[in-house]
Amino acid sequence: MMAVAALGMLPTVLIAYPYASRFSLPAQVAAHLLLPVAAAVFKLGYVVRLAAHHKLGNYSAG
Repeated sequence: MMAVAALGMLPTVLIAYPYASRFSLPAQVAAHLLLPVAAAVFKLGYVVRLAAHHKLGNYSAG
């Protein structure tokens, strides 16, 4: 989940910022809107990872 979110964040950042002039305005808006969504999925994946470590008894993970 974290890897997919991180891979999803990369194109959104590239479209929204350094290569914005090469993309249409709707594509830039979509990239700006998807960036916090990808970040939220990444954070959710991290919480799931921590919960799995806790369930396995590894309380020092993090």
